[in-house]
Amino acid sequence: MRLTIEKTSCYLESMTLRPLRTFELTIPSKLEELESVQRLISEASSAFGLSEDMAYWMELTISESVINAIRHGNHFDPTKKARLAISFDGESVEVIVEDQGEGFNLEELADPTKAENLLKPCGRGILIIRSFMDEVSLTPKEGGGTRLHMLKRLPDLRV
Repeated sequence: MRLTIEKTSCYLESMTLRPLRTFELTIPSKLEELESVQRLISEASSAFGLSEDMAYWMELTISESVINAIRHGNHFDPTKKARLAISFDGESVEVIVEDQGEGFNLEELADPTKAENLLKPCGRGILIIRSFMDEVSLTPKEGGGTRLHMLKRLPDLRV
């Protein structure tokens, strides 16, 4: 990465510039593609220097979000794509998962911890994602589809 500064700044000495490292993958909406997703997560976790425990939770969270994009967003339609981007700036991991579905409101999901939902086969993925990640947001994507944005701060992991 090349950085050119034309004007000096009194803040320059206090700034720390970190290169953003990003791993990306776009797949057809088939569960068979999860192996390539898991491989990408593993490569990113290794490159970012994540601990074994952190890498496990990252894989669980990201895999769950991609499964949701394939299943609930794109309804297993292999002509629709799911996109994954995992970035690390030295202090936090940012994950973006996009689908081509119609979207939903996170706040309207049933609470999987309530008695009437305990035995339902679905609904725990978002709970896992929200429990592990520091920030989770869902927004419509320009041109259609949905973007799930997740952020995990790792202040103790300086690279």
